[in-house]
This record gives sequence, structure tokens and C-alpha cells, in this order.
Amino acid sequence: MSQSINKRPFCTLLGEVVHGRGIGKLVGMPTANLRLTTEIELPPHGVYVTKIKYDSHTYYGITNIGLRPTIDNDGTISIETHILNFEQRIYGEHLELQLFKLLRGIKKFEDFSSLLEQIRKDCIAVQDFFGIERICSRLVMNLERHQAKIDNQEVFLTNKEFAVLYMLYSNPDIAFTKEQIFEAVWQEPSAGFYHAVENTVFQIRKKCKEVTENKDFIKTVVGYGYKFSAS
Repeated sequence: MSQSINKRPFCTLLGEVVHGRGIGKLVGMPTANLRLTTEIELPPHGVYVTKIKYDSHTYYGITNIGLRPTIDNDGTISIETHILNFEQRIYGEHLELQLFKLLRGIKKFEDFSSLLEQIRKDCIAVQDFFGIERICSRLVMNLERHQAKIDNQEVFLTNKEFAVLYMLYSNPDIAFTKEQIFEAVWQEPSAGFYHAVENTVFQIRKKCKEVTENKDFIKTVVGYGYKFSAS
């Protein structure tokens, strides 16, 4: 992350994480909703490259300041941050958000799938801005082209297969439950039925192994769900 050494934030926000509506979690991109604890003039509404300070640790993410026209459009101004590769429950905790760059303005998307696609692109922009290296060199996923390559050989995945693998690939330190994967990718309550997830993971593994012989990049967390495996 040496590229970020000379970068300086133009705005710092301090606040407490409060409960939101849980929409971000439903689409696989949970957010920390911030209630400011200091008075400060907010920057223009939009989505920002963000560095997050929490519990003596530094994280990276994107912060949406303003309305949420795709989700509710109720006129409420919110400050919501998606923290990359992070899944702790931090309600009631205090965060420091350092804003570095405006990525884009607020936009209404046609559906949650389009919104999720844009958020994923925003996350890639954050990684590029701070010079965050990808965890896996063998598997490369191109979100723009919906393309997955292993050792420079393309693996042909369906939309659902790509979405499941990308969810794990882009959050390599997080183990997801089958319920979380189903609700994020299929965007509806699972009702306790996970066969679609299990079958999709099976197909991903099968296709990856056709290219890599015995490597599928997905680890089963027994009694829980799945996690990305780079080794």
C-alpha cells in the first residue's frame, strides 16, 4: 500500500455506528451507518474513497453521503460506509472516517443487481487508489467483463456462479454462511433452503478443477458455509 503514503484526506468524520435497514447486508455489501458525534459541514453528496479507523486498526472502504434513491428515496440524508473485507458487528462503536476522493455522485439504479454491480466497481476503485494488492495471483476476476481467468485461462461461469465466486474472492478473509450467499446473490430470503448455493458451489469447483486439476478456490467451513481459498 505504498502508493497511499502521500495521500491526505480532505475531510474527517467522527461518529457512532447505528442500526440501519439492513439493505446492504441483503445484497452482500453490509454498511456501517454513522451518526455524527461532532458538528461538521458535510461534503457534497456522493460516494467517497474512505480510510476507516476503528479499534486501533485501519481499514478501507467506500462511504455514501446523501440520499439512497435506489433503496427508499425517503429524503433522509445518511452516512453509510462499506468496509472492504470486514464482517464484525460494531453497532454502538465509534469510527473515524477519512474521506480522500469523490468517486461518483448519487444515482438511482434500476434494481439491486445494478446497484451491487456499481458498489463492486467502487470497491475496486478503492483498492486501486490505495494500491491494495489482490490476494490471489492465479485467479483473476474482471467485473467489467464478467470474466474469470485461472493462470490466464478463462473459466466460463454462469451469472450466478460468477456472483458467488466473486463474493468470496472480493472478501477473502470472511467466511459466509449459505444463507448470506443465497440472500446476496439470489436477493430473496432463503427460507432455510440452500440447495441452490450448494449446487452453484459444486459447479464452480467442477469448472475450476477442469482448468487447475485439483484447485477450486473455495473452502468449505464445516457447519457454517464457504470461504475463499487462495492457497
